[in-house]
Amino acid sequence: MLFAYLCLKRAICRLLCTSVLLLCASASLLASDELPSLLSVEWSAGDDGRRDRYLDIDLAIGGPRLLFSVAQMRIDNEFSDYSTQSFLIGMVNDPLQVLNYGAELEQWGREGHITSITLRGFFAYNSLDWTLVVRPQWRNIVLSASDRCRRFPACPDEWQIESYGLRTDASYYWRTWGLALGLSVHDYDRDLTPLATNPRAIRLFSPLALELAMGFEDYGISVGLRYAFPRALLSVDEYRSVSAVDGLASWLTNVRLSIDLERQWRLRLNGGLLRMPDIDDGSTLYAGVGAVYSW
Repeated sequence: MLFAYLCLKRAICRLLCTSVLLLCASASLLASDELPSLLSVEWSAGDDGRRDRYLDIDLAIGGPRLLFSVAQMRIDNEFSDYSTQSFLIGMVNDPLQVLNYGAELEQWGREGHITSITLRGFFAYNSLDWTLVVRPQWRNIVLSASDRCRRFPACPDEWQIESYGLRTDASYYWRTWGLALGLSVHDYDRDLTPLATNPRAIRLFSPLALELAMGFEDYGISVGLRYAFPRALLSVDEYRSVSAVDGLASWLTNVRLSIDLERQWRLRLNGGLLRMPDIDDGSTLYAGVGAVYSW
């Protein structure tokens, strides 16, 4: 396990450094033809009391593009009441090129409980029929000590976990149809299973920190189908994710419809079902609506 972690760490470091160097080299290049800038907003809700809000900006700067994203997730039900925020900034070179690359930095979590900083690279090959994407990432996770633990002098202020991961996606397009396949794997420098199995964990960390930590992934597999109408795009995706903490699997089925309203506006509708077969009543229905403005 240690040897595999070190090999993955070296490979991810090389890929991340390469993506940053390529971006620095291409940042000053200008392109006469480029895709428009995009402003996206979206809101979704689930029957478990979850409410999500997103704002994304994809800004054209003459070839390379700047990416900004802000998101908030809110849970309010009989069992939980909390919110998390995430912020992302990134840059990619011209998406119209055969070879596309970029990097992004993301911060996520709830201050005082659990936070993470992720550096992610992006490499893509585009042809008329195929798209192949590789996303290496490095993540630093911080779990803050609970109020109960802080009462004792020997309690450290925080625990840090380092993670390396890799996601690959392949898409094939044929006329109005598209097929997408994806695989993601993650490795951690600490064993995360004690967060779910060791009774001491509830004394060291807050219940909220332990609940949010369950979302850290061991591996995930996805498959998707696309169909392009004259003025709309329909996507159906299935994603299976296995937690690195408790080993439980979750299944996410998502249906998304993007409709061109006029030259600069696009409507987005989505809905789906999140299932956790190993948990009683572990299913959540959700739906969302959003809009995209281009200029």
